[in-house]
Amino acid sequence: MSDYLMREDAPLTEEVWAAIDETVLSAVRTTLVGRRVIDIVGPVGWGVEVAPLFSFTEEDGATIATSSTEYLQLVEIAKEFALRARQIATARHTPFSLDLGAAALAAVELAKAEDDLVIGGLARGAGCFSPLGDWSTFGQPFRAIAEAIAQLRTNDFHGPYAAIMSPTTYARLASLFYEGQRELAMVEALLEAGIYQSTDPEVSERVLVLSPQPWNMDLVIGQDVMTAWLGNEGLDQRFRIFETLALRLKRPGSVCVLS
Repeated sequence: MSDYLMREDAPLTEEVWAAIDETVLSAVRTTLVGRRVIDIVGPVGWGVEVAPLFSFTEEDGATIATSSTEYLQLVEIAKEFALRARQIATARHTPFSLDLGAAALAAVELAKAEDDLVIGGLARGAGCFSPLGDWSTFGQPFRAIAEAIAQLRTNDFHGPYAAIMSPTTYARLASLFYEGQRELAMVEALLEAGIYQSTDPEVSERVLVLSPQPWNMDLVIGQDVMTAWLGNEGLDQRFRIFETLALRLKRPGSVCVLS
């Protein structure tokens, strides 16, 4: 393991580190939404601080990436947790396993912060806007999604399309029935890349419809999610879960905000 994580200096066994890693990664995977929607580049390493952002233009009848390249700073996201000395001692000397709930909760907060960077970033950088309409009425969600897709397609942002919405909006969509037809099934037929639920504030009252192809957007990972040892606080041990990443929204028009 890399020295900068200081894991070898921590007074923990390999088994405890394996349990921490399993807990953290499990909590992150079950929470993250953005990574399930858009492509990932990397991990390219913690030492990489910037990522090039290309746009596209036409020269002499050929589409090319622009020569004047913008660079995006990779952002570090971090959350900390601690393990009490008494908890560690209990796990060593009794049948009770080490309670890693603090690690799991810190990992969930890290995942939510990453999704705010990704999903929030897509919402804030969107170049397409369309009305949301009344999602309590059968047929209205289908119409809203269809109109957003029509706008994307008219501007040469092609499918398959995906949507990101809040759990409340999804529940409203899933509850609509009329004469044996389910609104959710109708909308799913339009969104072949999937419907995703997110608790990010940017989609609390809005829906994102996007063309998530890698030439439109991707997520650059420098250091992927990892846990480092920060040292002791008295007898207790303190840790940091962190990662570095950058959202590259290459073509803002590929994201349509319904509001």
